[in-house]
Amino acid sequence: MRPRFFLFALLSFWGIAAVSAQQLSHSTYLVGHNIDKITFIDQIDFQTFDHIYLMAAPAWKNEDFSQSEEVLLDHLVNDFSYTIDQGKEVIPYLIDKAHGANTKVMLSFAGEGFRERVEDEEMREKFVHFIVAFIAKYKFDGVEIDWESDLSLPLHALFLKEIRTGLTAIEPSLGKKLYLTTALHSWQKYDKALADDLASSVDWINVMTYDMGGGTWGNIATHNTPLDQIEKEMKNWVVFNPNQLCIGLANYGFIYKGLKPNEKISGKLNQFGAYISYNQFLPLLEKGWREQYDSGAEVSYFFSPDHRDFITMDTPQSIQKKVEWVKQQKYNGVFWWEFHYDMISPSSATGKIHHHLIDLVTPMK
Repeated sequence: MRPRFFLFALLSFWGIAAVSAQQLSHSTYLVGHNIDKITFIDQIDFQTFDHIYLMAAPAWKNEDFSQSEEVLLDHLVNDFSYTIDQGKEVIPYLIDKAHGANTKVMLSFAGEGFRERVEDEEMREKFVHFIVAFIAKYKFDGVEIDWESDLSLPLHALFLKEIRTGLTAIEPSLGKKLYLTTALHSWQKYDKALADDLASSVDWINVMTYDMGGGTWGNIATHNTPLDQIEKEMKNWVVFNPNQLCIGLANYGFIYKGLKPNEKISGKLNQFGAYISYNQFLPLLEKGWREQYDSGAEVSYFFSPDHRDFITMDTPQSIQKKVEWVKQQKYNGVFWWEFHYDMISPSSATGKIHHHLIDLVTPMK
């Protein structure tokens, strides 16, 4: 069966049609270390997305920011180059191709190491100068900050404010607006003053409404993306304009062996569970795994034939419900973690990549 037909066969299995999200922005994260071929970039259908958050920053976490700014900029900007294929740097090639489809590409900064560099004023200034210089060199359309561990909300807001100032300063020389956004866990809570401070700096916020069910770090395995919990936690975000909030969608889940949903264990779930992509999940349906829909959470569990193992995973049906809810709440849009997890590779070198779930959201360009 050809991949495109398989997509629509799957939609028929769940009894739904593709979602039309005409007034929503539609974006995805894309992990840069998976991109090293020009042919892969040529297969991306950039018109699918309004924004791409490209995780392809230089190795800033390996640098000592107590060094002089000149040395840092030499190491991280001036002397830096991306992987070359067919005589071209692949990431600049991706940016050019995206721009041809009117898709914006924002450089994503993620991982450990923010706190120690942002707490110190001098280091923070050098960090911001590095970010701005790198954006200018490669003609990115802006910056996405994904500071998750050891997060200080006031420091985070200050950091974003200073990045915003730096980006605004170089907009005239680049001849375009530069965007600034950030990803935050859905359980974060802001008072009105701090929310207003952050909102004045960013264009929008990506609220990570996934990893909500214990993952591999908790001790109770439940749904990864339950809509009822998303609705509950988003009530804490009413201090922001809904048009400044984007909702996260997941094309991955978790598989747990020898556990039942909501079963509490001693220790961490990594003893029993692991991440599973949508593409890894699909073949299990042909091996007898069965869906059990949770009408309260509006998402499903899937159980192995012997009922000893289970998976928490979104389906076309639950994605449709989430997108409809996002539209009802008048949020800015939706974004995916991550581009590759439900990818359907084309059957020829000149074909385009499609997706089992991502393709359900069709933005109006």
